Amino acid sequence: MAPYKDEDFADLIRQETEYDWEDLKEDLPRYPAAVLIDIMTELGLYVNKHLAQEIAKKDDAVFHLRKLIQDGDYWYIDGPGDTWSPIHAIHILALIKNKEALQLLLDTIRFRGEDLDAWLIESVPALLVAFGEDAIEKLKEFSEDETLEAFARGTSSSALTALAKKFPSNEPNIKSHLVKLLKTTHDDVYAGLVADDLASFHDPSVKIEILKAYLNDRIDRAIVGKDEIIARNAAWTRRNHKSYAGVH
Repeated sequence: MAPYKDEDFADLIRQETEYDWEDLKEDLPRYPAAVLIDIMTELGLYVNKHLAQEIAKKDDAVFHLRKLIQDGDYWYIDGPGDTWSPIHAIHILALIKNKEALQLLLDTIRFRGEDLDAWLIESVPALLVAFGEDAIEKLKEFSEDETLEAFARGTSSSALTALAKKFPSNEPNIKSHLVKLLKTTHDDVYAGLVADDLASFHDPSVKIEILKAYLNDRIDRAIVGKDEIIARNAAWTRRNHKSYAGVH
């Protein structure tokens, strides 16, 4: 696949909006954040990396992105940006990567998880990972919040799993945290999501915890099915001469 270029959107911007990208891009650096975000909104779907990066450079970008995200009109079809503006906004937060941007992204997950819909599962964990090691403790705190809806909460544990693999020195701490969540959460759907994250490590030391949770009905079986759990754990269990009855 050819690498993405800003110019790839040039024709679409000219055809679908009031802007001509070639004329617009030269002036972007001198515009304040509020104006850039207005342009982003008017472009709807057709926002490219160059514009996103220009917004991310502004010192007050998070302030203006917060105003947009907190305005319910932007989340609805036929509203400003036709629902695309908040999606662009959360991606720009991941370019900014400071504590204020992380907190705003977590708040958006908390209060707008339903509006994020498929983005919540498909893209948001990767946006959280973009904040790097500095985000780990904040993500652990978020993952412990039992008041969160399971899939919103699951973005943090999926991000923690990815960070453990990206920064291996954090893996033992993160795996221990995820095992604790699996043992203590009262949400069986979330337990299934955590079990799936833990299974991705392919680590025999955590497989038994997944099996225990499954056999003790702590995992929603619609999330992680019996055949999958047994397949992941049976060979390891046999090798270690443990019966399923012995891990209750």
